[in-house]
Amino acid sequence: MSVISGVISRQVLPACGSLCFFCPAMRARSRQPVKRYKKLISDIFPRSPDEEPNDRKIGKLCEYAAKNPLRIPKITNTLEQRCYKELRIENFRFAKIVMLIYRKLLITCKDQM
Repeated sequence: MSVISGVISRQVLPACGSLCFFCPAMRARSRQPVKRYKKLISDIFPRSPDEEPNDRKIGKLCEYAAKNPLRIPKITNTLEQRCYKELRIENFRFAKIVMLIYRKLLITCKDQM
């Protein structure tokens, strides 16, 4: 019974029963790390409809991908998901931004891709 209650109440108390400072179950959700490429991708897209995409952040994403070639599949997967999402809701402007990011990634990282 204690094992089941530990698993069920993991959100409130850790399964081990002790209140350890380093336990991930006791950490605030906002303290969870965000992947760098996901933050860069979200910063590229404009906040308001009349703004342009952030070219500096596109360059930073391309540099990050060039330095970390093992992340390229994850970056392209995230961009693909974002493109499908924008096409589903018929937001063609953001879908064009995804294509712009893909084009710059292909130019920058053509050896790794």
